[in-house]
Amino acid sequence: MTHPLTTRIHPLPVTLLFVLALMLSACGGTETSSSLSSTSATSSPIATDILYGDVHDNVSNMRGKYDANPKDAVIAARYGKALRESGDIKGAKTILLGVAGDKQVGTLANTELSAIYLSQGEFNKAENAARKAKQQDNNNYRAWRNLGNALDATEKYKEGETAFRKALALWTGTDKIAVINNLALNLAAQGYTDQSLHMLYEAQKLDPDRVEIERNIRIIRTLNEPAIYSGKKHPPTENIAPK
Repeated sequence: MTHPLTTRIHPLPVTLLFVLALMLSACGGTETSSSLSSTSATSSPIATDILYGDVHDNVSNMRGKYDANPKDAVIAARYGKALRESGDIKGAKTILLGVAGDKQVGTLANTELSAIYLSQGEFNKAENAARKAKQQDNNNYRAWRNLGNALDATEKYKEGETAFRKALALWTGTDKIAVINNLALNLAAQGYTDQSLHMLYEAQKLDPDRVEIERNIRIIRTLNEPAIYSGKKHPPTENIAPK
């Protein structure tokens, strides 16, 4: 079944689209370090900016915190995330697996694990980890985004579209453009190039200096542009808005 009022054409190569999606989702976010609390000891709620991965900690600072508090699950999860972002994948995986089942920070740990598996091309593991993360917290928009990436990588495009739309509907963190980009590439993979280009142009309006968006627009139009691009300024809401 095609999207209403949308021309479907031959889809783009899945490998190219997945690479483009990961390139953009890896970008964005600046290193910050908010104060740590004894959340795991008191069972008090964890701030969503921490739980959903918006906080980017300095790995050296987190190493010191972890060495002083190795049993604190919140610190461990944040340390594992910092290790992944610093490129220490082996160390990150070891730490994150240890807290993946934790009731408080399991959703953060599994989201980070899914990102690791995606980077290693282990897409089934990435999908499973992302599903665990969203089961632990259904509002975790990065878990939904990672799930979409994993599903796209195994050519489960309709499921991937649903995941990306859910991520976009929930997204309150930084770099929403990356999610728009990934959904646009998913639509292009399904052959809905008009919708894909429209979303990329909208993302470009939000950040005109984002060179990745410009590159993706050029690639999609060059490789798989419809004979006549409709250029509709206001496509039907149901074609774009998350369900």
